[in-house]
Amino acid sequence: MQSPIRKRYQKLSLSLASVVLAATAVAGCSQPKDGASEGEAKKPKITVSVYDRGNIPASEGTLEDNRWTRWINERSPVEAQYVPVLRSEAVNKLNVMFASGTAPDIVNDYDTGFRDSLYKQKQLLPLDDYLQYAPEYEKLLEEYPQLRKVGTKPDGKLYEIGKINEPHLQSVAFIRMDWLKKLNLEVPKTTEELYEVLKAFVEQDPDGNGKKDTYGINMSYTSGGMVDSMFGSGGWKISEDDQVVRSWDNSLEALKFKKRLFEEGLVDRDYLADQNGAKAKQDYLNGKMGVYLPPAITNWFENTVTDIKTIRKTVPEAEIAPMMQPKSPMGQFVHHVTNPIQMTTVINAAAKNPQAAMEYINFILQSDTALTLKKGVENEHWNKDADGKLKVIDLDKNMKEVDWAMDYTMFYSLPLNPHLLFEAAYDLSDPDQQAGLEMMRKADSYLLNPEAKYPALAHYEHMPVLPSELVVINTNVNKEVSDILVKGIIGGAKYSAEQAIEDARAAWEKGGGKQIEAFMEEWYKENKETAFLGEDALEVVRSQLQ
Repeated sequence: MQSPIRKRYQKLSLSLASVVLAATAVAGCSQPKDGASEGEAKKPKITVSVYDRGNIPASEGTLEDNRWTRWINERSPVEAQYVPVLRSEAVNKLNVMFASGTAPDIVNDYDTGFRDSLYKQKQLLPLDDYLQYAPEYEKLLEEYPQLRKVGTKPDGKLYEIGKINEPHLQSVAFIRMDWLKKLNLEVPKTTEELYEVLKAFVEQDPDGNGKKDTYGINMSYTSGGMVDSMFGSGGWKISEDDQVVRSWDNSLEALKFKKRLFEEGLVDRDYLADQNGAKAKQDYLNGKMGVYLPPAITNWFENTVTDIKTIRKTVPEAEIAPMMQPKSPMGQFVHHVTNPIQMTTVINAAAKNPQAAMEYINFILQSDTALTLKKGVENEHWNKDADGKLKVIDLDKNMKEVDWAMDYTMFYSLPLNPHLLFEAAYDLSDPDQQAGLEMMRKADSYLLNPEAKYPALAHYEHMPVLPSELVVINTNVNKEVSDILVKGIIGGAKYSAEQAIEDARAAWEKGGGKQIEAFMEEWYKENKETAFLGEDALEVVRSQLQ
């Protein structure tokens, strides 16, 4: 059965005529000035925060004034003044602005804890009475009631605007199929089989150069978390008697496996020095890695097409495929998924014109608006091929003029527009790209395994927000626990995994972990009917894929 998203891509007849008309004469356009008509002069004004990622070319202007801000303000029913906030310092800057009474009307920020703190400080506007001014969002709430569930705060009112993301794994393992064939091995289905395959990849010279210079798997940066997910070691879990508990038993099994890989030389023994995963990526691209666990995938085309082409420059016969999470002694798990219901936007309680703010949000949520801001203008930045797919005219031009503008549509649900899906990036007339698309689809199919559970209590953006007095305790004690677990991996035979877990639990309790446990128990008791947990995330993702 085709997924609703793929059906939408194949069947939705998106009228681009309105885009062409709306986008005519984008280049060189400017906001109305003294000669503006009376209607334009009376547009209500609002302020909107936008991330400053430092990626706008100087020739394009500033985040406050550029071709796209002018395009928006000429067509939107309201006039938006943009307030840039440095991405790395967004929360600090916005907190200062709220404290001084200068915060923008519309605040866009991914930080769940920050938005929750604004709610607790009564800095946010309830949106229920203003949804009528954003019919595009009303329709989305009807189609995805989970959006309302997640955006509603404990007082029962809706405060947050969010979006639906594409249903994909956050990352997936890629395995050298040509190595498996050469060594007469099968794709591993359990963690024990994975161990045997990795051992063969290291010890049986799969690249045939007569040297022991290959790695089984990577464990640096975030890839260690992917190993954890095989064992359901996500920090917290729901026990058989329906309580939230620390997943120490899962952590022990994951630690034993990692220690085994390290001690037997199946991973780079200097993996801790590879703090951003760059060396592991290079080993993979150089054809020296049997199973590659990439960081979070934000561009499936890069992982399934660009990377494969790079590997084949060195190893022409390389054959790569995604691999399902192997079943561990703790059960069958999927890897973490891209957050399917992601909240992004709130409105300042001090906004003078909430109706105008919602009308602005409604304008951005219109498909022709989002398409233009994401892809640019027809015949200037893209053309349509015979199948109706968008073809970029000049990649360099788009990088300069379009690609940096993504945050103006931060709360737009990309699956609503087939031209904005990951699938739209693949040219099916190119065999390499067709193969890459099939790789992505195969990885997606792993999410449909009915036996597979989510490896954590919830996606991290939906975890409960700790009160301020517990945040410091949590940060400090988790750092200590993490250091002990690393020692458990590299500490040799004299420091067993069992001893490391025992020491980690002692450090957790001594450092205040019991206070966090009490908070989590109370939170779950009060919110388990309304919380958006890992199984809820899987339910949404599976409904999108089926």
